[in-house]
Order: sequence, then C-alpha cells, then structure tokens
Amino acid sequence: MHTARAGTGGGADHADHSDRHEHVDIVAPRSGDRPLQSVTAAAHHRRCDSCGQLLTDPPTGLIERWHWDEVAAETVAQSRVLGESIALIMIDLDRFKDVNDSYGHLAGDAVLRGVADVIRDCTREGDLACRYGGSAGDEFLVLLPASELDAALAVAERIRAGITGMSVTAKVTRDLTTTIEGQTASIGVATYGLGDLVELDLEDLMLDADVSLRAAKRHGRDRICVANMDVSATAESASQATKRMATWARFRRLRSV
Repeated sequence: MHTARAGTGGGADHADHSDRHEHVDIVAPRSGDRPLQSVTAAAHHRRCDSCGQLLTDPPTGLIERWHWDEVAAETVAQSRVLGESIALIMIDLDRFKDVNDSYGHLAGDAVLRGVADVIRDCTREGDLACRYGGSAGDEFLVLLPASELDAALAVAERIRAGITGMSVTAKVTRDLTTTIEGQTASIGVATYGLGDLVELDLEDLMLDADVSLRAAKRHGRDRICVANMDVSATAESASQATKRMATWARFRRLRSV
C-alpha cells in the first residue's frame, strides 16, 4: 500500500549497509547526489556504433533493455564456458499504476529511479540490471553471474527490503511536493548450474524467473518465490531450498502456473 505526505520534500540519509537486511531510505531523484549509472560500469560507457548514444534506460540509468538482452546472453554463454552457476532476479513493483494515477507520471518516474538506486546499492560490479517492459515498464531484471541460489536469494531479499523502505520525494504539481512510501515488490528468482546451462539459455532462465514472479504475485505480493516456492514465508535452510530448486529444474518443462 502506498502512502504519501505532502510537503516541500527534502533529503534523507542512507541506512548503514553493513547490515544487509536494514531498510534503505531513498529520496529520488538523486541527480544532485550522484549521476545515475548502470550496475556495470563497462556497459554504462558503451555507446551505440551508429548514433553514439549511451546504451542506458533514460528514467533509471540502468542498462537499456535491448542492450541488456545482448550482454546478458553473452554472460550466460560465458558462464557455460567457465562452468559457473548463474542467477536471474525478476522484480515487479506491486500496484505501481496506483502511483501514476494518484501522483502523476513524473512521480512514477521518481519511484523508478529510487528502485534503480536500491538495485545499484544491493548488487556487485559486474551484475547486469535493466528495466523490463518498455517505456512504461515497472519490472526489472538483475542477472547475477557466478551466483548460486543462496546468494541470489540474499540479493533478492536486500532489494525487496530496500524497495519497501524507500521514501521518495516528488513534485505532483508546480507547487506541491509529496513523499511516497510503502511501495512493495514481488520477486521471482531462477538459478542454473552447469548441468542446466548445457541445454538451456537466457530465454529459459527468463521464463523460469517469470513463473516464479507470477507465483509471488499470486501468493500475496511483497514476497520472493523460487520455482513456485514462497521463501518469504518459510524457514527452510539454504540446503533445502537448493534441493527444491533441483527438483524444479527436472520438471521445469512439465509444470506451469
């Protein structure tokens, strides 16, 4: 549920990131704080060969979606060569349309920038993030090379908690500023090991993450699901979660939601 406080706006200090489960307070836009940049600096500095433009998404500064497809496919192929696991996190903002309808599209863009900042704060150099779903998209993809399930779940939980803890200041009219809080996100996670990568590719990974995301939304939103398992509401150990993921990998092509 979104809440808003009218006012003149203002800054907010970041929470201490030494505890990965602390909420992250974000005030967006942060253009006066530091320039937006993609998760991967190398991708941020790459330019289109034909027009010379930076290949980033304008509202968020993350990697532009179609360029992400290219770089992500290369990363999956590299993981296959290196024999490393790889993980994909798919994030969907819950009831984001309510933000645009209640506060306007510029406020919605401010929320998107806040989410992008959370993703940057929760990921490593070399991870690949993009905004998914076109110009009006409120979904995000984060590809994590050299990551197994437990590591991917830790990143997903930091992102989920960071989004929940956002405090986004935005103008709704020329004279009125509001602070938007209470945004939540549903998250799907998929991971592949070397055995999976022999026959599967980026599209398969995206399909599995999407299945998990739909399960998270169906089971109540504001949660993380892995292969139809709600990890936000269980106390299973990482080893048990890994076993369930292995079971899903075997029956991935036979099940749907």
